[in-house]
Amino acid sequence: MIENILLAATAEGLSCSMRIPLNKEHDIVKKKLKVPPTYMLPVFIGIGYANPEEPQLEQYQPDIDKQIRFGRWK
Repeated sequence: MIENILLAATAEGLSCSMRIPLNKEHDIVKKKLKVPPTYMLPVFIGIGYANPEEPQLEQYQPDIDKQIRFGRWK
């Protein structure tokens, strides 16, 4: 479902990001948004218009030959 939300937002020209809450972030956000105590927020999704003046981050491209090992660990 999360992937569908991200894809739909992107298709509408919006930028989005996903964050898994750490430590007390979950409780802080629940309190701020007045989420009922029985609900859980497993992920935060930010959706909006990107700042065109902000630099775009490039996707990291790992060297596959250094990552894949056949018949050995190192």
